[in-house]
Amino acid sequence: MEKVHKVQLEMALEVKRLCQEHNIKYFIIAGTLLGAVRHKGFIPWDDDLDIGMIREDYERFVHIAKKEMKKEYFLQTWDTDVHFALPIAKLRKKGTKFIEQNSSKSNLHSGIYIDIFPFDNVPINNYKKKNQNYKTYVLKRLIITKQGYEVWDKNEHFKKIIYMLMKILTKTISLDKLKRMLGEEMTKYNSHKSDYVVTFGGAYGYWKETINRIWVDCLTTIKFEGHELSCPGEYREYLTYFYGDYMTPPPEDKRGNRHKIIQIELGED
Repeated sequence: MEKVHKVQLEMALEVKRLCQEHNIKYFIIAGTLLGAVRHKGFIPWDDDLDIGMIREDYERFVHIAKKEMKKEYFLQTWDTDVHFALPIAKLRKKGTKFIEQNSSKSNLHSGIYIDIFPFDNVPINNYKKKNQNYKTYVLKRLIITKQGYEVWDKNEHFKKIIYMLMKILTKTISLDKLKRMLGEEMTKYNSHKSDYVVTFGGAYGYWKETINRIWVDCLTTIKFEGHELSCPGEYREYLTYFYGDYMTPPPEDKRGNRHKIIQIELGED
């Protein structure tokens, strides 16, 4: 993991470089931010690196990165990889492999990666929140099913049957239409004032991933593996919200391989 972390840090610094050159706001989130506070860098058993951006900054970053990022990296989105099924971006290292069990049967680019999550406005009205949660939940699962991702474990037979039925249903709907519907729903309230934002690509679901906008509007910096990275100004409140007593590591049996990585190749000679 130390070698994987080294590659991921290089990619994070490339994101930082582009964002600084173009005045784009970014912020480390989730386990990456937790690692910065608790370990001054990566959580030793963590297998990814997470960066967030408000949608407007995210779209600018994607546009610029396609043209200006270093050639050894690949920016993976729906537009650059037709097999990719997630509503986020991944920066991948060419010539490496970091294959997750869920997408192992897909033909998507599978290099070592870091995640870049867009954040969108949440509606004020509770009914609209519930409606947005339901629509995005269903659309995301229809897309990953249509793209050949397998999100069930071997013993989850009922879950497998449900997804197989969903796959049959998606044969009547084009992938482009599903992506367009999801994109429209995710960004539906970005022209409305909101005190909360959400990332639809997060692991915790709509309600937990909905956070106070001020946490990511007012940023500061924090040490991460000897480098200064941008992070939420209210990072203590953020970490308490997600992890509770965030300075206490989890039990050893709860550590490691959260993304079910089944193959790693570093591309070294």
